[in-house]
Amino acid sequence: MSKPCPTRAQCLDLMTACGMLPNIRAHSWRVRDVALLLGNHLAAAGVELHLPLLEAGALLHDIAKTACLANGGEHARLGAQWLQDRGYPAVAEIIREHVWLSRHPAASGPLREVEIINYADKRVLHDQVVSLTARFVDLRRRYGRTPEILARLSRNEERSRILEQKIFSHLPITPADLMILLNNGGEDEKDPIGLAERR
Repeated sequence: MSKPCPTRAQCLDLMTACGMLPNIRAHSWRVRDVALLLGNHLAAAGVELHLPLLEAGALLHDIAKTACLANGGEHARLGAQWLQDRGYPAVAEIIREHVWLSRHPAASGPLREVEIINYADKRVLHDQVVSLTARFVDLRRRYGRTPEILARLSRNEERSRILEQKIFSHLPITPADLMILLNNGGEDEKDPIGLAERR
C-alpha cells in the first residue's frame, strides 16, 4: 500500500535527506509558489486538481538534481525512482515528467497536476519567475551543446506554449501576471525556513 501524498514538512525532510543544495531548494520553493498560485486560481474556476499533490510535486521535482550534478544521470528519472521507492507513486509520476511530458499537451481538455508542475518549472529561472522566452533562452545557453539538444529544447518550448494557452484559458490572469504577483510578493507565502536563497 502506498503512502499518501507527503505533507510540506515531509517534503522538506526529504529535501534534507537527499542533501538538496540551497540554490535548488530556492528554485523548488519558487516553482511551488507558481504551481499553487495557478492551482488555487484554477480550483476557483472549477478545475479539479489535488493541491497537496501540486505542492509536493513542485517541492520535490528536483529531488535528485544535487546527486546528478555530482554523479551524472537523468534527474527526472532518478528522482521519480527515489520517490517511487519511498511509496509516493503519484508524486513520482510528476517528477518523471517535469522536464518532458510523455503525452503532447492538447490545447484543450482536462488539466493534470503533472502539466501544472511541468509548466511552473518552465516559468522559474533560478528563483525568479520569468517568461517562457527568457527561460528557454537560458536553457539553450546552458544546455544547447548539440543540434539534437537544441531541437529537443525547441520542441519542449512549443509544448510549453501550448500548455500555457491551455492553463490560462481558464484564468482571469495572464502569464505576465505571474511575474508581477510572485516576483513582487503579491501572493507569495513567506518562506518559513529560509529556502529562498539566491542561486
